[in-house]
Amino acid sequence: MEKVLVISSNKSASEALVKFIRDSFRCTPKLVESAYQAKTYLDSEPSVELAVINSPLMDESGFELAEYIIEKTAANCIFMIKEEHIEKINDRAEKCGIIIVGKPFSRTLLYQLLKTLDIAVTRSLKLYSENLRLEEKIREIQTIDKAKFLLMEYKEMTEAEAHAYLEQYAMNKRKKKSIAALELIDRINEQYL
Repeated sequence: MEKVLVISSNKSASEALVKFIRDSFRCTPKLVESAYQAKTYLDSEPSVELAVINSPLMDESGFELAEYIIEKTAANCIFMIKEEHIEKINDRAEKCGIIIVGKPFSRTLLYQLLKTLDIAVTRSLKLYSENLRLEEKIREIQTIDKAKFLLMEYKEMTEAEAHAYLEQYAMNKRKKKSIAALELIDRINEQYL
């Protein structure tokens, strides 16, 4: 986890949280004191992976900010609140996907929670990257198939001839097959459509 935002109006708690996260995960968390500052920062830096809110904040309880973070960003959110107040917000937090931590808490608990989130974020990013790669591959295949279809329709080629023609065209132009397919689609569209 590299992009962490800590929101806390309590100076000593802020310093302790930032030091703990920095030392445990070798990152430099950004620290802000209010919900307003947090929203401003999140609007300018949408790639925050984790927001840790130490309630209450100077301008609100902090729970509204947690809901905002979950709704408007891709960041995970940990909301720290006094143990006796958890019951009041637990159902709403659970529905939103906000992680509640009761205060006081142990460093071990916080470390395990952050480590679990770190693993989950890393896995999610890998899956997201793989998904993007597969979507790109599908688009390339669709483009190649479209070019072959147009060659078959307008140049009266068989599928094997269209395939061989496209491969030869890409090789002659020294281009990736999907790029060559796009060029052929444009040429056929100009000529016949």
